[in-house]
Parts: sequence; structure tokens; C-alpha cells
Amino acid sequence: MDKMFLNMGRGLSLVIKLIAALYLLYIARTRDRKSALIWGLAWLSAALSILFDIAGVNYLNSLFEALFASLLFCGVLMIINEEAFYFFTPGFYYVASVPFIITLYLIGIMHFGERSEWMMTIGVPYGLSGFYILLSGVLILPFSRVYRKKATFLAISLILYGAHEMDYPILRPVSWFAPIGFLLGAIFTFMVSYSVIQFVRTERFQEFPRRRKYEKSEGEIETGVLIIGEEKYREIRETLQNTKVLAFLRDLSNVPGRWEVYFITHITGKDFKTISPTNLAKMVELVNRYLRSMAETEQRGIIVIDCLEYLIMYNSFESIVKFLSLLRDFVLMYGGTLVLVTNPSVWSEKEWALLKRLLS
Repeated sequence: MDKMFLNMGRGLSLVIKLIAALYLLYIARTRDRKSALIWGLAWLSAALSILFDIAGVNYLNSLFEALFASLLFCGVLMIINEEAFYFFTPGFYYVASVPFIITLYLIGIMHFGERSEWMMTIGVPYGLSGFYILLSGVLILPFSRVYRKKATFLAISLILYGAHEMDYPILRPVSWFAPIGFLLGAIFTFMVSYSVIQFVRTERFQEFPRRRKYEKSEGEIETGVLIIGEEKYREIRETLQNTKVLAFLRDLSNVPGRWEVYFITHITGKDFKTISPTNLAKMVELVNRYLRSMAETEQRGIIVIDCLEYLIMYNSFESIVKFLSLLRDFVLMYGGTLVLVTNPSVWSEKEWALLKRLLS
């Protein structure tokens, strides 16, 4: 009976992973997304891991399971880079290779060094791979701000799958738990495969090449944080005449009609929107809401702040730095642009260096 449950769990997991792999590779080919290609190879590796598990080749079983975790994690990093959710250096991609490299090392010890126990060849690699699968789910959680429930379901599925795989070294040798463990593995496999297919089927994921072309043709303005002077600001203002921009200004002359403008002042206006210079939290809330709404309609959000000198009169430099750093994080998360209009002469040398370092 236990063997029957074991074979049923393996067979079901194998079919599910092969279907997911083929669909992801199809999306990669038709939609030109490298992240889908990496994920397709990840699920193909997971299927090969099950095949070698059935064949009883333990080394290749653990090796391809580790490769699955590495490719899955690398695919998450690729999506983060494509969508500009976070900022990290390209070298961070090498972190994804850790499960695969350590597994190769452990297998090498088995062949060329002193022979170890089952824990060294199967248990430890599975536990480490499970940790990276769980970590992939944690990294995907913030995607829910753009991908909504599809990202949340994928993140939860990966976290559960990874946590279950991490208990493998401890519970796999327990005979009574083995059938339960393989059944849970099949269930979590289905959850992860189904959720990743739903994730890549979203319009946002599949329309990425179109969004990328749109952003490149949008003009000279770049994504990220731009610190510019008044002359450059006048040029950008002309470029963005017909663009929906969220602006916090002190000068309301020559403002494009499509801009959503907030006048930074202590005075409450009847004919225009106003915000107190001390109410930085309100500005952060408006920026977050604006960027999220723009992302939902497949557009790039652009924020203009032309009142830093006025804000520093009513707030400490530390408060301004925290405020701008938070805006920068939102901009990078949603792939938008933050335009800061200021003059270096207004700031001390130390303050200017800190601003450039934190916002660049």
C-alpha cells in the first residue's frame, strides 16, 4: 500500500511538472520572456529529478532537484530585473547557483572522498534546495502589488513547497510518514505548477515585450531617479506635455494640462490641490497610489518634485533623505521615474554627496 501511494505520488508529480515545463517553454518562445525560459528549464529539471528518483539513481535525483531550485530562484531574479521591482547588482544572480554547486561538491565527496551517509547525498541537498524554493516564494510576495492574487498564490505555493522539501531530511527516513510526505509533495507540486502557469498567463507577464518597446519610445526620460537642474527640467516638461505626471510643485506657471499637480504650501487652496510641506507621509501615499494605478494600466509612472529647497525649510535633512529613499524604492518597484529638480549649491557638500549616493 505504501509503495502504491509512493508510485502514485511520483507519477502525478512527473506529469504535472512536464506539463508545466512545456507550457513555460511555449510562453518563452512566443512572448520573448527570458524568465519564462529559465522557469521552463527549472520544471524540466524537476521532472528529470523524479525520473532518476524512480530509477533509483540518487546522485542524479538530488542533482537535478538542486538545479530546479537554482533555476527557479534565478527566474525570480530575472522577473525582478524585468519588472524593476527591486534594485540589485548583476552579480547577485550568482547566488542562484549555490544549491547546484554545493550538491556537486557533496557528490564529489562521495566519489573521491570518504563515503558519507544518505543525509549527505540526498537529505542535505534536498533541504538546501527547499530553502531556495521557499526564498523564491518570499521574493515573489511583493509582486502581488502588480500581479494581485496570481502572485500571492504562487508565493504561498512556493513557500509551502519549499518548507515541505526542507523537512525531507528529517521526515523521509520515518517509514509511517513517507506515504504522507509523497502525497503532500504531489499536492504542493500541483499547486506550484498550476500557480506558475496562471502567473505567466496574466496579460502583464505576456505583454512585457510591448511594454518594453513603449518605454523605450517614450522619449528621452529614463526610468529610475533623475536629479536635474532648472534648464533640464524645462526640457523634460516639454517632453512630457501629453503624459500623465504626478507633480509636487511651488511654481504653478506653464504646467502641462495632463499633469496632476499638488501645490506645496501651508495655505489651503480652493482652485488647486495643496499639501503642507510637513506632510511628507501624504506625499508618499499619493506616490504609491499613483504608481500602482499606472502599473495596473501598463503605463510608466513619472513623479516630478520641484520643491526640495522649500521642503528642507520645514523638515530635517534626515527626514528628507528617508522620504526620498522611500520614493526611490516605490519607483524601482513599479518601474517608474522620479524627477528631482534642485541645485547642488543649495546643499552642503556632505548633504549633496549623501543624496547622490542614496538616490543613484
